[in-house]
Amino acid sequence: MADARLTFAAAAIAAAVTMLLLVAIRPAAALAQQQQNQEPQQQQMAAPGTMQAPGSMSGSMPGSMPGSVTDGHGPNRVDLPQPPLITMTAVPGYGPAPLSVGFFVNTVDPEGKGFVSYVWNFGDGQVSMDPPLTFFHTYKTAGSYVATVNATTSDGRTAIAYVGITVRPSIVN
Repeated sequence: MADARLTFAAAAIAAAVTMLLLVAIRPAAALAQQQQNQEPQQQQMAAPGTMQAPGSMSGSMPGSMPGSVTDGHGPNRVDLPQPPLITMTAVPGYGPAPLSVGFFVNTVDPEGKGFVSYVWNFGDGQVSMDPPLTFFHTYKTAGSYVATVNATTSDGRTAIAYVGITVRPSIVN
């Protein structure tokens, strides 16, 4: 009877040790598998300014065709160029008529293509296509105006800036 108890106790201990080993080893293996699954996803993250089409992410998706997984460099990749930026300041922004206003423009093209054309609209019926080194315009009539400049890059991207100008009636002495 004592031998049966010892055999049962030994079997119970062996089963407990086996269960502990399975529980301890399995999470480590599952963690390693999870890390391996995350590495391809991190590699598939699109760079700033890019977008992947639906269904182009790696992995097996329900309804995906075999061989349709891309590495981000195939027909499902869309490169979006960075938009150009333009700011404009009018100095002075208000005053009595006739008001000569200087327009100071700052342009930035993150793609480095450069700006090839500028279209000015001063809001008083006058327009210009001159480049904005430092541009001056004289408002002859009292009123509120919105001046705009539209800059276009060599590859067709555009940026627009707006500034308001207030011209008061001229001062009579």
